[in-house]
Parts: sequence; structure tokens; C-alpha cells
Amino acid sequence: MAFQRDGSNNVIAFAEAEDIFNLDQRLFEANEISFADAGTAASTLEQYLDILCQRATDRIVTKMQASPEWSAYTSDKNISSTSILPEVNKNLILGNLQDWVDLTSSYVMKEMLLPKVADFGNPESSEVLKINFYETKFNNLLTEKLSVIVWYDSNADASLTNVDEMVNFRKNRRTRGKRFITRVR
Repeated sequence: MAFQRDGSNNVIAFAEAEDIFNLDQRLFEANEISFADAGTAASTLEQYLDILCQRATDRIVTKMQASPEWSAYTSDKNISSTSILPEVNKNLILGNLQDWVDLTSSYVMKEMLLPKVADFGNPESSEVLKINFYETKFNNLLTEKLSVIVWYDSNADASLTNVDEMVNFRKNRRTRGKRFITRVR
């Protein structure tokens, strides 16, 4: 529903435990997911899912930093960085918040929860099919977010304007030109 924030109001995760519960309640009602042996400091399932959302957010941010689209965006907006990978400030993500919740929830499901209960020996099992579904959903949504960057406040002025936007989804696709096609026989 909303981003997880720490005491200083910094974003620590793009999703909450409630968002994961809402995706597939059957997993939790049937007690198929156990957090007791997860190796975290969580004492409740909700805390465990919040920790998973934080880990997923960190991985998503790393994937974004490593992408050529993000590199092109940061060089175009003159965002300076001390690291090799231009940093993504999670606090500056202001637009399309539900997409970020969906992105994080899909990542948690496909990478952290469903593989614990999936029967990989049976490719037609419902958990394996769900993993494939969430994998496709995650990849499509991440590609969309990186192709049309209209959600990041690059100048940190707490508003999204034309200055912050970058649309580059046509860069690598063929476009029709007005040239005549010559056929060779």
C-alpha cells in the first residue's frame, strides 16, 4: 500500500507485508511459508515479509543502477556519483508508486517465497506457473520503468516536471522512415 520508511522518513522498501499477503493469501493461510528457519530476526510473519520487501527493494535498486538506461538517464541529468554505478535515491522516486509496490511484490514472490514451496520436478505445478507469471510481470514492469523514466525527481525539488523526465523506449527499435525501398531481384 505504501512504502516502508524508517524513523527519519527515508524509504527502506517499496512494499509492505500487506502487499505480499494480498497477492496470494492461500500460501499464508495454509502455513506453507515458514519464517522460523529463515535466519532473520523476525518474530512474526509480517516482520519477515517486511524484511523480504527491504531485500527485494535493494536488489531492484541494484538492477536499476546496473542498467544502461539508468546510466544514460543519470548522464543526461548530470547526476554525479562517487561510485561506478550511478546511485538511485529511493527517496526521490515520486511517481507511479503502485508500480513500485507491484515490482517489489513480484520480486518477493518469484525469488523469495514461491521457490520455497514449488515442486520444480513438475513444471505444471501451480507454484512453478506462478513463479513464471511473476517473473514475466517483474521483467515487463522493470523494462517499462527504465524505458520511460517519469517517476524520478532528479533535481530533488519534491515535484515531477518535464526536466525530470526521460523517454527512451524508441531508441533501439526500428522506426519507419520515408525512404523508398528498392527491391533487388
